[in-house]
Amino acid sequence: MLELKMSKFRAVVIIVMSLTVGFVGGAYYGFRTGIYNLGLLEEIVQGALSRHQLIAIDKGNIDFVKFHFELNIDSGLHRYIEYNDSGNKLLSKHFLHDLTNNLDRYVDVMVDYRRDNPIVFNSKWALPSKEDDKDTAFWREQRFRDSEKMLNEIKQFLRLKGVPETALTSQTTRTQ
Repeated sequence: MLELKMSKFRAVVIIVMSLTVGFVGGAYYGFRTGIYNLGLLEEIVQGALSRHQLIAIDKGNIDFVKFHFELNIDSGLHRYIEYNDSGNKLLSKHFLHDLTNNLDRYVDVMVDYRRDNPIVFNSKWALPSKEDDKDTAFWREQRFRDSEKMLNEIKQFLRLKGVPETALTSQTTRTQ
């Protein structure tokens, strides 16, 4: 009787261990595959954006391309702020080591650029207009508030990094 109980116990332990190993292995594989697929999809989108930028360059619309890159710098700074506030640093260090290893250096490059080149991003794009219907106006008001918050977070971060106030003035409107 004792042998039968031990056999059942061993069987349960083996099943639980097998399920645990299978789950952990599957989660690890799925997470890594998901990150890899995200990278693939981002490269596809980046390729399409590059095509538009190259056409703009060919047509002499350098300001359009420059503006796009300027917005990417401002967005990159904001993504860094968000990552520091709520990103999963443990998993990122493990699964995205190539990116996290140089993250502070990437940010320093953007901050150094912003010292000499004022912010481009502004929130005025989201202001409601009198032609908007009720739903669009509501959406724009939310986007405006979100954009204002984003702009203030970028400015505060740049201030902490020693960027002068003159660089915190939008290039597009020259207003604060």
